Amino acid sequence: MQVLRVLLIDTTRATKKLFEAKRLNADSVRLNVRLAGTELQPEELENLHQATDVILFGEKVPSPTILQLTKQFRSIGVDAPILLLTRQSEARVPQKYRKIGIDDMLNVAEIQTPLFLWTFQSTMTQIADRKKAKDFDIVKDRLRRVNKSLAFVTHEINNPLSVIRLALYHLESGKLPQSKKKVFFKLLIDNIEKVDAQMKALYSIRRQLNSDVRNDKRRSVWA
Repeated sequence: MQVLRVLLIDTTRATKKLFEAKRLNADSVRLNVRLAGTELQPEELENLHQATDVILFGEKVPSPTILQLTKQFRSIGVDAPILLLTRQSEARVPQKYRKIGIDDMLNVAEIQTPLFLWTFQSTMTQIADRKKAKDFDIVKDRLRRVNKSLAFVTHEINNPLSVIRLALYHLESGKLPQSKKKVFFKLLIDNIEKVDAQMKALYSIRRQLNSDVRNDKRRSVWA
């Protein structure tokens, strides 16, 4: 049996009782509902990652509080889906809510219906699919930017390398006057410095990639 750990942020216990009654009849899913007020303690915030699969805001929670808490959750890296309970049928998440990280809405009246658990699971699956698609787009955009950066750095390395080859060719001839040798040695030094600068750019790209990989792994822990 699958257990979904739900943090219900509400100002009353009425909604929690609806969930508790529903989970007693669940065959494949059990909802482990914890009720919390709108003033979460520091220890509750610290345990959100490990102890919560989904966060629900009750319909009585004021809009400013929803915005404030959601911003706080997302700012500390909480990646659990956040949903709003509403009395509106077929309600859509307002843009101002979606921008700060609220994923979807559920109709409170559906909690009392036999189809609620299916609706709940379906909503969770849709949220997971949207996040996977978003993560894929982020990775694709990141690779595009890295590829563009690498193409630029490669071009910037090839130019000084061509000059270095030319200077070495003339210096190896052994028939240059001292004044010409100084010119080609100066070209060598200047273009080696250019190559060195571009190598530092490559190292910077590598560090950024390593940082992105570490962040992706950290996010996957909370997913």
